[in-house]
Amino acid sequence: MRIDDELLKELVNLQGSIYSFIKLNDQNKARTEELLRNIEMRRYNILNNIKLFNNKISNENNKIESLDDRYTATYENDILKVYIPETMPKYKQINNFTYKRILLNIAEITKPYSHLFKKDIFLLIKIYDNNKNWDVDNKFIKPISDGLILSETIIDDNINSMFYCVRGYKSKTQHTEVYITDGDKYHILLDKFCEK
Repeated sequence: MRIDDELLKELVNLQGSIYSFIKLNDQNKARTEELLRNIEMRRYNILNNIKLFNNKISNENNKIESLDDRYTATYENDILKVYIPETMPKYKQINNFTYKRILLNIAEITKPYSHLFKKDIFLLIKIYDNNKNWDVDNKFIKPISDGLILSETIIDDNINSMFYCVRGYKSKTQHTEVYITDGDKYHILLDKFCEK
């Protein structure tokens, strides 16, 4: 398989950033944060280049699988379920690239459900992380509602349009599940939620 030039360039740049960090042998907090921001920027660019590469390829066997391919949205019994194949990032670790990538993936997979919800809506968000003890209120969930607005699945996320509930779980498989329904049917989701 031939790797696209832009993708190869991003991989080489990522490798260079990591080698430079290791070579300095002075991993202070500022340099570590700079490396993490750089990695997330490269990750965004790499995943975007994979998506562009896959769009050019007609043979499915030659496509490169990525995390972004595992985002899904399904609608059943008045509930839209969005599966995010990663845990939501912490507020402290969020940057433009993480926010933008999650938002755009959610917008892309929910586009077929454009204008599905026209009034007050309820979101039930389940976040799974592999840490034993973590604070659910430290997770950054804004890309979820912003992605739904971008795809026009929901109208807005202001106080007159949306309310939500977030729950955290410990799991070896990090991911996030979002359930969306009309606001007057919130009790159906909460009843299912309380069963577990």
